[in-house]
Amino acid sequence: MNSDTNRISLNDNMLKSKLILLVLFFMINGCSSDRKKEEECYYDKPRSCDKYIDTEIRSINMGSGIPSDGIVLIKDWIFYLTYFDNVSQKIVEKYVKVNCKCEIIYFDNNKPQELRTPFN
Repeated sequence: MNSDTNRISLNDNMLKSKLILLVLFFMINGCSSDRKKEEECYYDKPRSCDKYIDTEIRSINMGSGIPSDGIVLIKDWIFYLTYFDNVSQKIVEKYVKVNCKCEIIYFDNNKPQELRTPFN
């Protein structure tokens, strides 16, 4: 009878160790902060957003496109745009800040807060 209890406890121990290994496997291979960050961001370089900014400007200004030298990367994800506005018939200069998904966060004539200094 003593041998039956030893077998049951051995089976229980094997089951428990498999369960612990399974939990450890999922913890190690689960979503780490790096993987989660990759999932949240589409791009790691700001220049990847050039075509999206151009498309957005075309939709806002009824076909006004940005020339190839009209978009300048200033710092991080902040761009300086120069383009001809078909509606106002003037050259427009804007600052644009996008996130890593190429969504426009800031779009204005004035410099964003990150670029301002006490002298500007």
